[in-house]
Amino acid sequence: MYNYRCDNCGSYLDPGERCTCHSTHEKNLQMVDELLTEDQDGQMTLRETMKRQYRNYMEVEHGNIIRD
Repeated sequence: MYNYRCDNCGSYLDPGERCTCHSTHEKNLQMVDELLTEDQDGQMTLRETMKRQYRNYMEVEHGNIIRD
């Protein structure tokens, strides 16, 4: 039995196998950067809501879209 483990995430690896946790983490951070943007007041918001000008789900549910 081999005892190869990733120093970063702790997963068990086969001999010669490289863990993909670092590249997966980088890919996830890139996706978050693509999905989120910073609002005027510093809050992180989904880019999709900025396109539609919705502020929260209540405005969508009840049709009370407030525009500045």
